Amino acid sequence: MEATSERDLFAPILSSEALMGPFLLTGRLFMTGIFAFYICSEIARIQPSVFLYCAIAVQLAGIVLIALGYKTRLAALIFSGGILATLVFRSSAGLTTGFEVTMLKDLAIAAGFLFVFAYGPGPLSVDAHQSRSNAKAVAHPSNHSLFSPILRNNLVMGPLLFGGRILGSVVFFVYGTHKFLDTPGTRAYMENHNAHVPTNLVYLAIVTQLVFPLLVLLGYKTRYGALALSGFCLIATSLFHSDFSNHAEVEQFVLDFAIAGGFFFMFAYGPGPLSLDAWRGHARVAVEPKLASVKHDVSPAR
Repeated sequence: MEATSERDLFAPILSSEALMGPFLLTGRLFMTGIFAFYICSEIARIQPSVFLYCAIAVQLAGIVLIALGYKTRLAALIFSGGILATLVFRSSAGLTTGFEVTMLKDLAIAAGFLFVFAYGPGPLSVDAHQSRSNAKAVAHPSNHSLFSPILRNNLVMGPLLFGGRILGSVVFFVYGTHKFLDTPGTRAYMENHNAHVPTNLVYLAIVTQLVFPLLVLLGYKTRYGALALSGFCLIATSLFHSDFSNHAEVEQFVLDFAIAGGFFFMFAYGPGPLSLDAWRGHARVAVEPKLASVKHDVSPAR
């Protein structure tokens, strides 16, 4: 974590390999779940073709790489770019069935992969193991990284991660505003999907979806915002999208878990250099928490 971590409320957590390793591994698994869902859907619903098999192979390879934390930055960059390219293709081709429902969530997932690209997979990963091994023989192993020139350049990574924060926040602003403007309709939706949940919680949801994304967008107290939004995703989808006999509900469930996984990385590593936290001296770009397993990774200038 950052040099000022001793003043951070979360410092005991962020500085613990035993906690952060499983935490970020869980985040990576959450993020790959949506692609496992898409593979199953493609096999079940789409006419087999060479293109389909190639798409499945790429997604499957990416799932394995992200889950293992091997060549993680490359896999994350491919996934993020693939999501954005798919959205552009669907829009230009007029394939808009259900598009408006998943588009914003797909953008938030792509944003999560940008943070994985920037910061790597965390200590419980093959990449971290290799970094530890290489560090014994080479003083600065990260200098050989393909992405080192990019990761060390705050002029590149600042706007990139700021863009990621924008993409990750929009979905909450949109749905939070909708809840605010149509609170009775939202309460009816809550009753139809889970009558056991008090509908007055809609007001807490509105505050969560409008206030905490603003913190993330500004990069101010970013860890609080990221933690709140990841928790919201996990709780809300577990309460209202848990009908696993319904294909659309399962899709929303895994989408929300994937978004939460991306926010795990934002919680762990902060918002990047183009943020109020960085201006206040509480954030860097591409600097992983100060854990024994990752301390030799890319460490760009402030």
